[in-house]
Order: sequence, then C-alpha cells, then structure tokens
Amino acid sequence: MESLACNLLPSRLGFSLVRSGVDGPHARLSLMRFRSPSSFKVKQLSWSKPWSALTHDLGTWSPQATGASQEDTQEESDQRIEQLVGEIKEKFRAMNDGETSPSAYDTAWVARVPSVDGGADKPHFPMLVNTLACVLALETWKIGQDQIEKGLQYLRDNVKFLDEQSSSLITCGFELVFPAMLNEAKMLGLDLPYNLPCLQDIVKFAEKKIKRIPLDVMHSVHTTMLYNLEALQEVVQWERILKLQSRDGSFLSSPASTAVAYMKTGDKKCLEFLTFVVNRFGDNAPCQYPIDLLERIWAIDTIQRLGIDHHFRKEIYDTLDYVYRNAGKQGVSWGRDNPVPDIDDTCMALRLMRLQGFPVSSDVLEYFKDDDGTLICFPGQTHRGVSDMFNLYRYSQVAFPGEKILKEAKAFAEEYLKNCVENNEVNDKWSLKKALDKEVDHALKVPWRMSFERLEAREYIDQYGELDVWIAKTIYWMYNVNDPKYMELAKLDYNKLQTLYKAEIDSILKWWNSCSFDDPLVGNACPRETHFAIAATLYEPEFSHSRVAYTKCNCIENTLRDLFESHESVEELKVMCLAVEKWDPSMVRSLPSIVKATFMGMYDTTNELSAQISNAQRKEMFPYLHDLRVKQIKHYMKKRETSGEPYIGSLEEYIDQNIADLGVAIRVLPAMFLIGECVQYYALRCLDEKSTIQDHLSSYLTIFVDLQTHKVNQGEGRSDAVTIYMEEEDCSKEEALRSLNAIMENTFDELVHDYLKPSLVPRGCRRLMFEHARIVQYLHSDEYKAIDSDMERMFTPVQ
Repeated sequence: MESLACNLLPSRLGFSLVRSGVDGPHARLSLMRFRSPSSFKVKQLSWSKPWSALTHDLGTWSPQATGASQEDTQEESDQRIEQLVGEIKEKFRAMNDGETSPSAYDTAWVARVPSVDGGADKPHFPMLVNTLACVLALETWKIGQDQIEKGLQYLRDNVKFLDEQSSSLITCGFELVFPAMLNEAKMLGLDLPYNLPCLQDIVKFAEKKIKRIPLDVMHSVHTTMLYNLEALQEVVQWERILKLQSRDGSFLSSPASTAVAYMKTGDKKCLEFLTFVVNRFGDNAPCQYPIDLLERIWAIDTIQRLGIDHHFRKEIYDTLDYVYRNAGKQGVSWGRDNPVPDIDDTCMALRLMRLQGFPVSSDVLEYFKDDDGTLICFPGQTHRGVSDMFNLYRYSQVAFPGEKILKEAKAFAEEYLKNCVENNEVNDKWSLKKALDKEVDHALKVPWRMSFERLEAREYIDQYGELDVWIAKTIYWMYNVNDPKYMELAKLDYNKLQTLYKAEIDSILKWWNSCSFDDPLVGNACPRETHFAIAATLYEPEFSHSRVAYTKCNCIENTLRDLFESHESVEELKVMCLAVEKWDPSMVRSLPSIVKATFMGMYDTTNELSAQISNAQRKEMFPYLHDLRVKQIKHYMKKRETSGEPYIGSLEEYIDQNIADLGVAIRVLPAMFLIGECVQYYALRCLDEKSTIQDHLSSYLTIFVDLQTHKVNQGEGRSDAVTIYMEEEDCSKEEALRSLNAIMENTFDELVHDYLKPSLVPRGCRRLMFEHARIVQYLHSDEYKAIDSDMERMFTPVQ
C-alpha cells in the first residue's frame, strides 16, 4: 500500500514534517518546545532544513523571487510583468474552497475510518496511510510494521526534548491532542517512554484542562472545542454534539475531528464531508477545509501591501464581494460554513471591505468581548495574540464617526502591541512569519493616516515571506497567500514605476526653471519634495498627469503665499491681484521681476492646465479654475493687509480664516480633474468650499497644522488655536490641547467617512482629497525631518 508523501511526527521541538523514507532529524522543521504545561514562551525558532527542502516536503516547488536583473531590458521586464499579472489574475479567478498543503495528522485520522461496505477490518480510504497519529493509524490496520517501528524509534529519540524549553508557539490543541494520542498508544501496547516526567506532566495538565471544560456549554454552543473532538473522546456526548455540526457536515472544517465523530456515530454527513475532502485532495487531507474566506482576505491583503493591487482591481472587488456575501452575522471565520468566527479574520475582512466601499459595521466586535469587556480572539475564550491584535489595530484606524468600540479597540490593541514589541514577544500563534516583529513595530511608528502607500510597499517587500507557513493542528502552507510570484511582480513593478516617476520630476524641474522660480523669497516651494509626496501616495501609473498637475499647483501656491507674506510693497501686490482678476499679463509688466515672474509662472501654468483639463473633462474648465484662483489670491491680499493687527474673534472664526490659508481647492482640484474620471456638474457642487469632504479636510488640516506650529512657536505670544481655546474656555494649556486633539480626531473620522462612503463624487477624486491630508501632515510633522532618507529609499531600485 502506497505511503503518503508526508508524515507528521512529534519532533524534539514538538511536531515535524518529514517525508516517508527520509531521515527525520535531517528533514525536521523545528517549531516549539514544551516544558511546563502551564507556561509556554518563545525563546528561539530555528529551521533545521532549508526552505527548499520544506517546500519539497510540502509537495510543491518554490522558485526564488527576484526583480529584474541588470541585464534585463525594459521590454523583457514588461513582458514578465504582463505574464505574472495574467497568472495571478487566473489564480484569483480559480479560487474555490482554498489551496493548502497536506496535513499528515488529519490524513492519519481520516485513514482510520473503517470501510462502510467492506467490513470493520479494512480502511474506507485505503490510499491514506499515514505520525504518533500515523503510527496509530498503521497499527489500527496492522500494516506497515517497518514504518511503525521507525516512527516509534523517532519518538523515543526525541520525546525527551519536550522538556527543554517552554513555548507559547504551539500547534492548536497540542496540549490536548498529544496526551490523548499517548494514551491510545499505551492502550495499544506501543513501546514508548510513558514514564518520562515531561510526558507525565503533559498528561496531568491535559487531565486538569479537560475537567475544567464546561460540558453543557461544549454541547450547546459552537466553540473551538469542536475543532479537537479527537482529543476529547472521553467526555463528548456524541449524539448531542451532532447538533453542532457545520452545514457541510464537518466539525469546524477539521477532517480529524470529523473523522472521529463519524467513527463514533456513523453520521452520514460526516462521511460525506470526509469523502468530499479525499476526492478533492486525492491521497491526503488538509488540517482544515474549506479555507475560502481565510485564503481570499489574506491574499488581497498581501497584494495590496506589496503595492501591486492596481493590476487587480476587478479581482479584488469580486473577491471581497464573495467574502461580503459569505461573512457571518457574528464575524468572519476561515471558511464559509464555519460557525465560529475569529477576531483576526473578522478585522482583516472588515478593514478590507470598508476600504473598498462595502457597508460594514464595527458592531460585530461586540461578540468578541469577554466578561471584562476586553476583546479576545474567539467568543467565549480568553486567548489573544499578536496577529489578532495587529489586525484589530489596523481595522481601528479606519473608524467612522461614533464608532466607540473601534476607539476603545485602538487604545487596547496599541498598548498590547507596544508591550509585545518592548518585551520582544512578537510571535504569533497562527503563523510563522518572516518579519512579524518588524511589521508590528513599523505599523506602530507609522499609523495608517500618516502612511505613504509606496513607502509602505517598499517596507513590505522587505518584510513579506513568500514561503511563510501557518499554524493550526499542524503546519500548513497557503499557496494563494504566500507565493514567490507576488514578490517577483512587486519588485519588477516597483522598479518600473520609478522610471515613470523620474520622467515626471524631470519635466517638473524643466517647468520650474522655465518659470524662473529661483528667488530666495520662494525657496519653500520644494518641487522635488512635493512630487515625492504625491508619487508616494497617488502612485499608480495612470495618475501621472494628475501627479504633475498636483506638484505644479502646490509649488505655485507656495510661491504665491510666500510672496504675499514677504514682498514689501502692498500696492504692487494689489496690482498683481487685479491682474489675476482681469487675467491680463500686461498689468504686471512694470512690476518688480519677482512679482512679474511669479504672475507669469502662475498665468502660463494655469492656461496650460486649463487646456489639458478641458480636454480631459470634455468641457470648458477655464472659468471654474479662474474663479478658484481669484478667490485664493484675494484671500492672500486680505491676510496681508491685516497681518499686523491682533486677532480678535472666536475659535470657530479663527479656524475658518485659517482654512482659507490652506487653499485646499486651488491645490487639489486641478489635479483631480486629471485623475481619469469625468466630474459631472452635480459632482462639482459637491467639491466646492461648502462640500462636506472639503470642509472636513480643511478643518482637520487647519487644526493639525496649527497644533504643529504651536509646538514649534510656543512661548512667542502669537495667537493660535490653543491660546484662543484657553481664553474661551478658561482652561489650562493641557486641557486645551486635549480638547483640540479630540476635535481633530473626530474631524479625521468624518474625513475617512467622506472618503470611503458611496458618493456622487468619483472615488478617485475623494481619494486625492484624502491623500492631500496625508501629504500636508507629512510636510508639517516630525516625519518631514526624514524626507531625504524617505526619498532615497523610494527612488532606489529594489533588488
């Protein structure tokens, strides 16, 4: 009888994947050590065999992911990108119930199912022979004595190492499953060192844990105990437990748990599920199946974080639509028929769907609160881990107004993750990731609202493990989540876009020099820095014209703002203001060169952009753009005329005045019209100064910039939001800062809602508004000090 491709044996560090006929110690994947049943702690993870050997053991191949070599031509690179995009699109189109690696443990349990028609002395699935579980399966049918002896010898040689060190990184249910198998091996008379102290400790711990299980709850409510029924055979009331069977006939999608349920009850639905799994995978069974929801959300998260999602917009939407239609009312699990959701997959799915515009509610998180009101991984349990809290933290950052539970979750998850990082305990119960510690640390330092998507992609290219493995009852691989093709495409795509960005900045600098914007008075325009910021946020290739327009508009606006603040002659500025209103360059001919150059640069650029925008929008846009320009220049003039006067007014009036200073409309709208979407008249009305999204964007940035300025200029006695609030409310500086920060946070939530909710304004236009908020924050915060290193990192080709 043919043996299975991989066997699962308890190794010196817990469980080990080994191939039949391969010497175990040389093929071992070390995962965990177990010393004290009451205490598990990670000390060291080690791979005792190269990844290539592991992937061979998993029954697949693993090409190394590389970007284009120096010898590759751009044409060859483009062809490879096109090929990879096509292959990944096909991968998404072909997604069904999940692609995953074999589990020898579950295979061994399925192999123990007796034949329905051929008698109880024959296996029902004869091609499945497979660990301590494989040894028990072979012993059940009295076959494979050589393999049994090899497995027993391996166990005898390595079981003593269970006591070497404690670990929290254990396979799911190990503390119950392993003792149960030991007990069965003892009953079968298999020769193992049962009296070793470490084994006796494990058995005693399991006995205590089983005694604490609330049997009424176990038999009346869906809990994760259904996942490990094979370890709870002594206490399970089988006829009662069948009432908790999943719709597909399984128990929490576990072949092992379902197999033992069938052997105890003969339930036809159990057998149908097992037959379905065996027919699907041939001569093996996975550790859990289906994993359709788990696979889909993690695959989408992967391609988004690698920055290649712009190739797969339709696939992402269709995939999330599937998740949305199959998500449970109490959350998301790894499979559509699984009645026990977990907070990890739930938060991942809710965040992805919200960012895509699906109507989702954070109220579902109420199901994950324990008796103390804190959030946990599974309803009714006490466990929480790094991945759970990491995805909770990520979801909490896209909170909508009034979502109190997400505000509470953010504070809780952030504190939990900071403690993990500080104590070097960033190890996850559900996966072995290449750089989870760096992922978490980076996310804490650069929250979503402050992040630049292209820098995030560059960071994740270093962190992504295309051969990472996942942890359930056994170690498994999800081929559609961890795939070297994703990494290869990410590197090729990243380097290709750099070529486009270089061409953009070259044209921008040529324009800049032609405008003679080189006077010290306008030295803060920063075309390189502005282009970097917009390229790092609105990064997709199709937005090239929009990026160039955004850079030019912001450089001109910075130049005009500086000119109106510093030019000595107010009368000359008034003449310039009138020339803008009449759109007549002849009126500035007699003015100083700096005023004339600034006007002509603005005049020529506006005319150029007007023609480009009118062509893109298929209607005349100059009157609209000219009106924006006149309003903004008049504000600069008014501010200059009243610059020496002390401010007298309310906080609301102060914020309204400073909103005009930001000039959001004139800085953003011209680029918005070149984003590739036709903006209808009714949408234009949603983008004027009375629109909610522009109002929330401007209000948020006004308070943010003012608080940053206060931090720099405190003690100089100038009027700002903090001092005005202190006078209005008769409060301390600390109270004023706390209140203004709260107002700012609430306004940001409103801005996120405006960006992500359905709207008459095209999504691309709303996105540019939101990205402008990120850019202004960056340029006015401490992160700006790192702009040189950020620019170097972004524009250095990835290897």
